[in-house]
Parts: sequence; C-alpha cells; structure tokens
Amino acid sequence: MDMSDFQAIGENIHCSRVVKLGGRHTVELPGGRCGVAYRHEGADRVLPIPDDWPEKSPAYGDGKVKHVALAVHQALHGAGDDRRAGEEYLLNAARRQVEAGASYLDVNVDECSHDPAERAETMRWLAGFLSERIDVPLSIDSSSAETTAAGLEACRTEVGPPMVNSVSLERVDYVELIGRFGAAAVVSAASKNDLPTGVDRRLANFEKIIALLEEVGVARERMHLDPLVFPVSTDPMHGRSFLEATAEAKGRFAGVRLGGGFSNVSFGMPERKLLNGVFVYLCVEAGASSGLIDPVQTPPSAVAEMSVDSERFILAKAFLTGEDAFGVEFLSAYREGRLG
Repeated sequence: MDMSDFQAIGENIHCSRVVKLGGRHTVELPGGRCGVAYRHEGADRVLPIPDDWPEKSPAYGDGKVKHVALAVHQALHGAGDDRRAGEEYLLNAARRQVEAGASYLDVNVDECSHDPAERAETMRWLAGFLSERIDVPLSIDSSSAETTAAGLEACRTEVGPPMVNSVSLERVDYVELIGRFGAAAVVSAASKNDLPTGVDRRLANFEKIIALLEEVGVARERMHLDPLVFPVSTDPMHGRSFLEATAEAKGRFAGVRLGGGFSNVSFGMPERKLLNGVFVYLCVEAGASSGLIDPVQTPPSAVAEMSVDSERFILAKAFLTGEDAFGVEFLSAYREGRLG
C-alpha cells in the first residue's frame, strides 16, 4: 500500500482525552498526590495533579484524568515545575505525533471551560504555543466559531496554512473563517439537523457545502471531505457505507482529498488498534488521502506494511465491510486469542 500522499491529522491534543486514575499512565507522588507519567527528551517525568483538580474536572471523581486538559491548566496556571511539566507534556504529545507521521495536529480545548471567552483565550494560547515549536500546521477543532477564529489568528503560517475542523451545512458560519484565513478544512457531510448515513445524502450535502466554500475562494485542494464514520458496533453496514461514499465522492469531486475520523469505526469494540489500522487501509484503497487518526497508535508507515493475507487482517476486513455481520467471527477469534 502506497501511503506517501496520505496526510494524517493527529487527534491527540484534545482536552477530552482521558487516562484511568490508578492505571498504567498515572503514578503516586509523595504526600498523597498523583500525577500522569510522561517522557521528555529521554527522561521520565510526571505531570502533577493539583489538589483542586476534582473541582475543575468532575470526571476525576469517576476515576478519569483528562490529561491534556490537565497539562493545559498547569501550563497556564501552574507555577515553577508544575508549569514546566504542563508545557513539556503538551510539547511531547505534539512531537510524538509529528515523528509518527502527522501532517497536521488537531487541537481542541472545548472541555477546558464552560466560559466562551476563556475557551477562546485558551485556544489562542495553545495554538500559539504549539505553532511556535512544531513545524507542521495546526487543525483548529471547536464547536465555537469564536474559539476557532482565536486559534487561526495564533497559527504560524510559514509551515503551511492551518486547518479548520470542521465545516458543514450545520456550521455554515465557518465558511467565512476558512476563506478569510486561507485555511484548509475538514468538510463534513453533516446536514443542518442530522448526520446522514446513506451515500446519496452524503454526496448531496457535499455538493452544497463545496459550492459555498468555492464562493469565498477556497480551492478544492484545501478541502478534506469527511463522509462521516459511524461505529460498526451499532450497524454492521456502517463501514461499507462509508467506503462506498468515499469512492463515490472521489469520483465526483475532482481535486479534493477524502478522509474522516477513522477511529470512530471501532468504538465499543475490542482490538481497536487492529480495526482502526485495517479501516485506514481500506479507506485509502477506496480513495482517501487524509484522515483524523492517532498516528502514534496507527502510524501511516505501519498501515502501508500491513499483511493483507494474515488472519487478523482478513477477519477485521470482513467485520468492517459487513461480510461478517455483527462481527460474529471476529469476536469469536478475539475470545480464542487468535487476534493477538
């Protein structure tokens, strides 16, 4: 598989990301405090969890540490070593993705605060912090146009135009932002009021939003069309439908890239790393050349080298394409330990 033209949009700098308290990513510190372990420049380090974190992050009470949100908080509000740890943690997360092959870094701070002004300022700081230190463009991801604009304003453009994630008929106010900043864009097939699962409606929505983008001068080369990935755990035909929509869109809309949030396909299933890798492979076969992935867990180079004749690949492919309805054979192989 030739992955040389594939543009991975690294998805790991999201303030929704969690690790389990007491799991392998967290450690106990002297005095009863806890922290999140990380490595920076070859050394083991710890991102401390402040005493008031349970008040700031209710998920902590459920044993979940929103580690990216924690790093942003420490980098902005911590003092001394805590501030340094927050900055290092974020920089490490960015560098690991770039080294694994990311062409963009997706940045989302929506869960940092309920206050719109604070979210915008947090995005402005984080986009500026990363953009000054990383030599790939950022993808600004937010449900708020104000927050998106703040991030775009802070991006260093010498490394290439930033990206907006995402624009759709549900978010037509983002069209003006993309044109104003000369940005690339993830272009979602979402309707104004729902998320279509059929091929025809997806393509019809693409027709409408592409026309709006072209009206403000956005070239198709800057459009990364997302036909919308849904979990095969909820409908065994979701994977096949996405692949068909990708192939149809590739043939109809000359000049665009096709992509999507590929890891959504494995939600709720075991062996997610395997399913995600095989799905990326199948999507590239269908015409995709970009996508939101975790490049550390699913490097494009590893996808390119997958053995399509292996039992693991064959079983995963059958599940993802609906040939193995509801994953009966896949789950049986998982329980028998044949996928490890």
